[in-house]
Amino acid sequence: MRSIPDRFTAWLARTLAAVFYRSVEVRGEEHVPASGPVLFVANHGNSLVDPLLLIAHIPRTLRFLAKSTLWQNPAVRPLLAMSGAVPVFRRQDGGDMSQNEATFSRCFEELRAGGCIALFPEGISYHASELQPLKTGAARIALGAEAPGLRIVPVGLTFEDKGTFRSRALLVAGEPITPEPDDDARALTARIEEALRRVTLNFESFEVQRLVERASEVYAADARLLPGRADLAERFSLMRAFGEGYAEAREKDPQRIEQVERLAHRYDGMLVASGLRDDHVTARYPWSHVLATMGDRVGLLLAALPVAAIGTVLNYLPYRLPGFVAWLARNHGDLPATYKILTGMLALPVFWALEAWLAASAFGFRGGVAMLAIAPLSGWFALLFHERHGQLWREIGAWLTLRLRPERAAALRSLRAEIRREIDALVAAQS
Repeated sequence: MRSIPDRFTAWLARTLAAVFYRSVEVRGEEHVPASGPVLFVANHGNSLVDPLLLIAHIPRTLRFLAKSTLWQNPAVRPLLAMSGAVPVFRRQDGGDMSQNEATFSRCFEELRAGGCIALFPEGISYHASELQPLKTGAARIALGAEAPGLRIVPVGLTFEDKGTFRSRALLVAGEPITPEPDDDARALTARIEEALRRVTLNFESFEVQRLVERASEVYAADARLLPGRADLAERFSLMRAFGEGYAEAREKDPQRIEQVERLAHRYDGMLVASGLRDDHVTARYPWSHVLATMGDRVGLLLAALPVAAIGTVLNYLPYRLPGFVAWLARNHGDLPATYKILTGMLALPVFWALEAWLAASAFGFRGGVAMLAIAPLSGWFALLFHERHGQLWREIGAWLTLRLRPERAAALRSLRAEIRREIDALVAAQS
C-alpha cells in the first residue's frame, strides 16, 4: 500500500500532467506487473517531464535515480524528497563516485523488498531524434540485486510537440525482460536497448523523422467526413513501420525515395503556408455535419463564457508567466516543458493565495475561502474554454481556406494523391 507522501506525489503528477497535456495515451498496461520487483527503464528526451509522466501513469510506487546535482535546485529538491528519489553521483558533475555504493545498496534493498526502481539508462536528458548510447547502470542494478522474480520493463515516451502546452503525449510499456543466468552487464544492456527501441521512435535525423511522419500520415487516411487527428498510438505504430522500411527502401529504390522526399517536402511546405493539416485536406465537409458541429460547439462556448471570463481574469498572469520563462529557455530543446511546469506549479498557488488574501481583506474570511476554490476551478474551466475556442477558430479558418481558395485545395489534394501513389508503389515493392 502506498504511503501518504507517495499518494500525494502520484496525485500531484497526475494533476500536472492533466494540466500541461491535452491527453496522455497509455499503451501496454498489461506489461506492468502488479506486484514484485520491477526495474523500469525509459528514454529521456524531455528532462523532468519524463519522470512526471511515469509517476502519473504507472500504477506502482517508483523510486527514481536522479543525478545528484538536482538536489542543489531549490525548486526541484522538494519533489525529489517527496518521491523518494535516489541520487547518482557522476564524474562529469564533480561528484564523489564512491557514494554510488550507497546508491546501489538502496536500489538492491528496494528491489529485494518487492519494490520498483526507475531510471533513464541513457544517463542524460537530450534533444535528439533517436536513443542515445545506454550506460550499463541499469543492467548492473538488475544483476546485483539478485531479487527473485525481477523483471525489467522498458517504457517509451513519445511527444507530439514536447515543448508545447496542451499538446499530446504517449507512454508505451513494452514486454518485460527477465535477466538470464549467463547475462553480464554488457549483454543485458544490449537487451535493454533492443527492448527500448521497440517502444520508441528512432530516426537518423529530425528531417527524416518529419518525412516519415508526413508519409505515414498520408498513407494512414484517404478520406473522412470532418477533420480529426489520429491517436498518437496509431501514429506511433505507422511511424515505426515506415521508419523501419525507410532505410531498406532507400537502398533498393533510391530514386523513388528521393521522389517521395521531394513531394513530401513540397506538400509539407504548402500545408504550413496555408495553415492547414493533412486531415483538413482529406475532409469532405458535408454541410449537414458542418452546421451540426458548429451549432453544438458555439452553443457550448456561449454557455461557458461567463465562468471562463472569471477564470481568465483570475489566472491570466500566472498562466502567461510559464510561457515567458520557457521562451527564455527556447534554445534548450529538452528544457522548455520542464521550466513551464515548474514555473506554473510555483506561480499558480502564489497568485491564488494572493487573490484569496485580497478577497478576505474585502469580504472577510468566507470571501477568502471562496476565492481559494473559485480561482483554481474557474482557471481550469477557462483553460478548457480557450482550448476549444481556439480549436473552433482554427477549424473555421481551415474550412474557409479550402472553400475560398479552391485552386489551393485542388493542388494539395493532387499532390497528396501523388505521394500516396508513390508510397503504395514502395510498399508493394517491399512486400
